[in-house]
Amino acid sequence: MKLYFFWMLVASGLGLAKVMALAQFMTPANLGAYLSVVGVAVLSSALLSFGQIEGTTKYYPRLWAAGGRDRILASVRIVAGKLALRFLVGVSLAFFLLVFTPLENPLLTVIVGGGIGLCTALLALGASLLRAAEDVSALQSFNLIRNGLAFILACLAGWLFGWQGALLGDLIAASASLVYVSFSLRSIFASQAGGKVTATSNTEVQKTGGGKLYLAYLLSSSTLLLDRGAVNIALGAAAAGSYGIVALMFQVGQLVINIFSQRAGPRVIKLAQVTGITSGRIESVRRPIYGMLALAGAITAGALLAMWLDQPSGFFLKYNLSWELILLGGGVCFMQIYSLFEFHLIAHDREAEVLLASVVSTSLLAALFGAAWWFGLSLEWFVSAVLVARSVHAMLLWRQMNV
Repeated sequence: MKLYFFWMLVASGLGLAKVMALAQFMTPANLGAYLSVVGVAVLSSALLSFGQIEGTTKYYPRLWAAGGRDRILASVRIVAGKLALRFLVGVSLAFFLLVFTPLENPLLTVIVGGGIGLCTALLALGASLLRAAEDVSALQSFNLIRNGLAFILACLAGWLFGWQGALLGDLIAASASLVYVSFSLRSIFASQAGGKVTATSNTEVQKTGGGKLYLAYLLSSSTLLLDRGAVNIALGAAAAGSYGIVALMFQVGQLVINIFSQRAGPRVIKLAQVTGITSGRIESVRRPIYGMLALAGAITAGALLAMWLDQPSGFFLKYNLSWELILLGGGVCFMQIYSLFEFHLIAHDREAEVLLASVVSTSLLAALFGAAWWFGLSLEWFVSAVLVARSVHAMLLWRQMNV
């Protein structure tokens, strides 16, 4: 587990290092444009799945445990085909809408952004399969290759061709990662033929809760991906770039808790099925909570120290980052713990509670963002809104998880 966590942390760190590297040679406005397009592209991967990828969260682990490999493969082919068709239609519509805007190279931006969205959706489907198979080695390699290639190609293309070049580098990296995960999954399925199964017949395993999880994840994702666009509209592209730097702290928390959830989530779902536990926590979450507290504290202290030492030189002044923003960002980093709580509810088929928490959190964030925009408040208020919304989200899930 420790080795797994280390390599997954390295892989996640490469994703954050990519944004930090781009921030060194891009203007705040160009970085804001890049992050806004990437945010919309990644959100489209959730939007156009229509619940089919989200439905695999517990469907594939349960089906894998019951020996339903053939049903999994059939499901993957159907979902992948539908995703490709939806993105083809979506990219066509987006181009006709954006061709009348002053956006530079709208065709290139839409095609590359749509490609990133499709690859992200297909990679999410592949990751769901790897989690179900609990193949730690393949999961580590997949994340290292995906983020390592993105770091190299996006930074190189961004340095040579600007923010749209960075987008193209992301697309090439995502496509190469998709090829790798496809070969990995073929190998895993070949080696698992005739493997051990539980007493549950695979014909009894049904795909449930996908619609509710789709809406819940879509709402949660929108707060993390469209927030940059909202700041861009309210305060301008430069402020969106500054917000994107602070949001790296959010992403650290999200990435770390996702690393843990990729191991703990499928295990919790399988345990609930095998043991018949129908309520409450399936296993302790104390250690992850303490770990996230330590992580948020370390990141906040490190950022404050870097600002005090002015390292990198002029960076904090360039992006107009204050100590208040850093403290608020550290709070949001910790509150990403909510993702782990969701798995304990999903394992009990309580997707309705997961959806309710997302609805409340997203509605609250939209109201607070709207108020900050209406009253012309500073960037600190927008980050405060994220912290309040994420805190309410985590507390609602915690309460439901312990019922």
